[in-house]
Amino acid sequence: MTGLLRKTNLDSDLISKIYHYSELGSTNNVARSMILKEKKQGFVIFSKTQSSGYGQRGNYWESPEGGLWCSFAIKPDISPSKIGLIPSLCALSVAKALKSYNISTRLKWPNDILNSSDNKKIGGIIVEGKVSSTILEYLIIGIGINVNNTLDQYSLPLRTNITTTLEITKTNISLFELLNTIIKYLEEGLYKIESGEEKVILLEWKEWDNILGREIVITSNNIEYEGIAKDLTLFGQIILELDDGRKITFSSGHVSLCL
Repeated sequence: MTGLLRKTNLDSDLISKIYHYSELGSTNNVARSMILKEKKQGFVIFSKTQSSGYGQRGNYWESPEGGLWCSFAIKPDISPSKIGLIPSLCALSVAKALKSYNISTRLKWPNDILNSSDNKKIGGIIVEGKVSSTILEYLIIGIGINVNNTLDQYSLPLRTNITTTLEITKTNISLFELLNTIIKYLEEGLYKIESGEEKVILLEWKEWDNILGREIVITSNNIEYEGIAKDLTLFGQIILELDDGRKITFSSGHVSLCL
């Protein structure tokens, strides 16, 4: 880990500071350390690069300079039962922020942001947290977005499946303006959840959704389930209808479209 470059104060109820680093192993790990050791919350860890970034299921996340690699450490006033909505809300917040730059995206449950024209991945979300009894102690929201990057910054196997905002628009974007816009939409969405307006979040998600009504395969606990993605629950779970008519609800899993 390289030293702290600077701190930026924010006028936000959700986030008070952004800690800027040149290089980190993982922004999520640094955020967790600050929560546990320094008892801090309400901040963002931003790094120009990550050497050990990770996504869902611990998969390595390539994080070259030019992308937005950051982690939010927050404690929203929501019930632990609603944590399942957070990945969807975060992906939705990113999609809304990118729309302000005329970048059209679709969302693949639970946490992928895709370019709408070719379904190539622009970014993703990972949410980690701690619950004690019935209290949400903290949430760490890792966000990774391919922004001012060229494809040659990524490994060859990855280049066919991803894209970047630079590839789409041919224009650089201010990472900190993008981050602040994401914070704004995330704050608005968390307020809706705190106010019991989960249905609003789900309705918004469905406007951006990429899989509902389509035949998909969900891999959960190393088991594949094939069926039709029917709906989302108020807790952010996906409902899969199998060929025999049975419906199964999933809180997490890897989703792929059937060819």
